[in-house]
Amino acid sequence: MQKEINPQKIKESLKENLEVLCQSHGVAGFENDVRNVVKEQIRDYVDDIKVDALGNLIATRRGNSKYSLMIAAHLDEIGLLIKRIDKNGFLWFEPVGGVFPQVLFSRPVVIKTDNGYVKGIINHLKPGRPEMIKDLPEIQDFFIDVGARSKEEVKEMGIEVGNPVSIQYDFMSLGKNKIAGKALDDRLFVFMLIEVLKLLKDDKDIPDVHAVFTTQEEVGLRGAKTSAYSLNPDECLALDISIANDIPGTPDRKIITELDKGPVIKVMDLVPRAMLGLIASQKIVNKLKKVA
Repeated sequence: MQKEINPQKIKESLKENLEVLCQSHGVAGFENDVRNVVKEQIRDYVDDIKVDALGNLIATRRGNSKYSLMIAAHLDEIGLLIKRIDKNGFLWFEPVGGVFPQVLFSRPVVIKTDNGYVKGIINHLKPGRPEMIKDLPEIQDFFIDVGARSKEEVKEMGIEVGNPVSIQYDFMSLGKNKIAGKALDDRLFVFMLIEVLKLLKDDKDIPDVHAVFTTQEEVGLRGAKTSAYSLNPDECLALDISIANDIPGTPDRKIITELDKGPVIKVMDLVPRAMLGLIASQKIVNKLKKVA
């Protein structure tokens, strides 16, 4: 049964809820904050909620039990992890997930500690003055400044080795119908999956739907794997972003997806040289094309 969708109502919900999701702290392996936000938003729309050992939030909407459908969207975001605090109070870190060094210059960050949050800013060994950088930087040459003058002062702030660090971007509207913000990968689809649960609230003739808000996607799809094995659904859809590469300088032959052309249905992906990736189920691809 295909549901009638009210675009205006979803736009209003997006304005109200998406920024909260994006701004929530949720570096891979440390998804508690954003998971709690999602749990509150879905509580009235599902029959059962549980959190498994890996931190996946599994919300079930029981239907006619003729078959089961799992729909996954990942909670986690890329970020950093504190690995060393030096005697001058500077914090050195390791990336969590696909963090590229060229985007780190002067980037504000938020460090999650046991006592709360601490703001900082990323700096580089060659910040531009007096010495400029000429080559692509390396992660190991960046550090975080939290305004401390010593290691002891950093510890007084509650910061310790192992704390997760969220890289900050302002949430903003661009033009008529575009948005920018932190962790849109994959909080935009977390939002969409919540909206799906709202649409299904009063439906009876639906499969058993397991909405799974997964953990540790950015470091190897770990939450999706464990939840898929535990639920053993008949079919599964993974909701995630795709890169729109219709930007200046990209040859036409390399443009795969474009903004304002609708959703993307994945057929295959591949991690070069590693021989890792996915060839999607043709049965599911054909169903999605038919709906689209």
